[in-house]
Amino acid sequence: MDKITFFEQALHTLGDREYKRDSPTGRECDLWFPAVLKEALNFGAWSFATRRRVLEPVSVGKYLLPEDCLRPLKINHSCFELVGREILLNVMFQPAPEGGLELAYISDSMGKGEALPDSEPLFLNGLRLLMAARLAPKMTGQPQLAFTLEEAAHSALGEALHQNSLSQHSNDQHPLEGILRSSIVG
Repeated sequence: MDKITFFEQALHTLGDREYKRDSPTGRECDLWFPAVLKEALNFGAWSFATRRRVLEPVSVGKYLLPEDCLRPLKINHSCFELVGREILLNVMFQPAPEGGLELAYISDSMGKGEALPDSEPLFLNGLRLLMAARLAPKMTGQPQLAFTLEEAAHSALGEALHQNSLSQHSNDQHPLEGILRSSIVG
């Protein structure tokens, strides 16, 4: 789904309005969209926004987060600290991994493009409700509507995250499979 369609859907939630780029309504949409998208992406570990990268050190034990990294999910080192946009490894207890540091993270790169994930309608519904909640006070003059829409957005995002995590782990195997196949002798 393109951003203009998304904006129009959010505006339709507030009444029959149309998105026009340089209108007051259009400026509100452009103003709120980056923050609303980041808030929704921070809601959980969405499979469609998860990226994996191998990072090279900028100095001993120091790595920079990728530009599109909204939130790290997993780092292949047991002793690290996040300071600003840097990952600092404590190499006294465990050496830095050879071949680079593996990082799984939530990316906000979709916000820089013009398309949102059509394959995630539940996420888009929660995002639409959250966007409408941010626009409601200015567009409708009804602050209570913003609270109602925000509650609905959080509920919708919770359901979307649940469905996303179910499909993400749909091929999970028996948790003891590896143990049961291994030998206790060898």
